[in-house]
Amino acid sequence: MNRGASGAGAGQPGQLWLVRHARPVRPDGSPVCGCCYGRLDWPADPLANQRLAQHLADWLPRAATVRSSSRQRTRALAQALLALRPDLQCAGSDARLDELDFGGWEGQRWDAIGEPAVSAWVRDFADHAPGGGETVRQLLARVGAAWRAWQAAAEYNTVWLGHAGTLQAVQWLTQRAPLSTGANCPVTSSPSSTSSQVCPEPQAQSWPRSSVSFGGWQVFPRTYPR
Repeated sequence: MNRGASGAGAGQPGQLWLVRHARPVRPDGSPVCGCCYGRLDWPADPLANQRLAQHLADWLPRAATVRSSSRQRTRALAQALLALRPDLQCAGSDARLDELDFGGWEGQRWDAIGEPAVSAWVRDFADHAPGGGETVRQLLARVGAAWRAWQAAAEYNTVWLGHAGTLQAVQWLTQRAPLSTGANCPVTSSPSSTSSQVCPEPQAQSWPRSSVSFGGWQVFPRTYPR
């Protein structure tokens, strides 16, 4: 279910609304163009943030729990949204919802990072840390832990204000997990782990390629279809 599919109060109990933040800008307000910004704590464009908050306020179900990542571009969205919808329940921020950490690549233009560096990541997509930051396996582990905690929690509808990487991780977990385990499958912490792999190995060619655009969202059911 994508943006515009259901109105305020229409969400079914147990849904997760995963929202991508509004268009980011540099700290001086200039646009982010062709730049890897990952976990850099850059803000969202103030006008775009307010428009997104108003749009969400018109669509989100009543009394939903709102949780943001630890980055200011999602925390500012939470603040604006809660001001418009006092019925929503603030659950604070959760760093497990943060974007992938690109380490030394962050703040650089993608063309400056270069094809050889990106290709090295693609070849070992699960366990190569781009820029010396975080691996995709680590991203899946923390987002998966947040997903399982949400499924176990006594929350009705929940809203996560996150990032492209957050969305792609949940998309991968729900789409690639075996039907017998849904999105609850564990991801081993390292390739040398002796525990059995329940989920398929994350690879570049199977990673979700079309994420939600800035200010968009996707809705996931609490218990993914088996």
